[in-house]
Amino acid sequence: MKTSNASPLTALILKSVGIVLIVLYLLDCAVVLSSTRFQDSQWLFTTTTQLIDRGFVPMMGFGFLFIGFWVESALEPALAGERSRGLKLGVALLSSLLALLFLLFIPLSVNATNAAADDQMKQITQDASRAESQIDGQVQQLRAQIDAQSGQIDQLIQSGQLQGTQLEQAKQKLAELQKFKSDPKALEAQIAPERDQKLTQIRDNKRKLETQINDNKLRSGIRSGIASLVLALGYAVIGWTGLRYLLSAQNQRSQLP
Repeated sequence: MKTSNASPLTALILKSVGIVLIVLYLLDCAVVLSSTRFQDSQWLFTTTTQLIDRGFVPMMGFGFLFIGFWVESALEPALAGERSRGLKLGVALLSSLLALLFLLFIPLSVNATNAAADDQMKQITQDASRAESQIDGQVQQLRAQIDAQSGQIDQLIQSGQLQGTQLEQAKQKLAELQKFKSDPKALEAQIAPERDQKLTQIRDNKRKLETQINDNKLRSGIRSGIASLVLALGYAVIGWTGLRYLLSAQNQRSQLP
């Protein structure tokens, strides 16, 4: 008696858990897709990845539902075909629809991954170009500072305020600055090592980031594509098997006298 009383409750609990899992995933889909920004590659990448990563949730729900159906059929074999027939049909159709959805996610997720990676590449290129421009700007500032310093030192020398050692040092400094002014190659040779070091560092960082993005794009594309394909196959098996079972049961009932 205890087993008989527990079986209907077990079936009800299993089916309830299954329905809750399926409904929660559908609600997640509705919430995520409520703010559609298909032109935004980052949003598209995040959305497809999120939906694929959580794609196993409704499959677990289908598993609980079918276990619940099995408990019902074991409890009352005579009513196994009629009980929850509408729910079984809905589950089979929904599973087939999810199979199609995850099949469509394969090219969508790959394109979203490529688009997001391309946007990151563009951002990296812009940042590197901006950093190189800043270095060129610093060179121009240095030339302007040389002009200003040479003018100030020349004024001090002409004013007669400097005497002795200070005057000699000022004349040496002025000669050095005038050399840089009259010979751009001398200034270029002076600042080239530091400038080249900074430019090399910027370009090395750019190459490292580009390599990292390409690796992440490949891994993410393969992972999302395979996961979506596996989910599509799983839901297709569930949906088509359920529909075939329902059609077979319907044919058997129609052939009864």
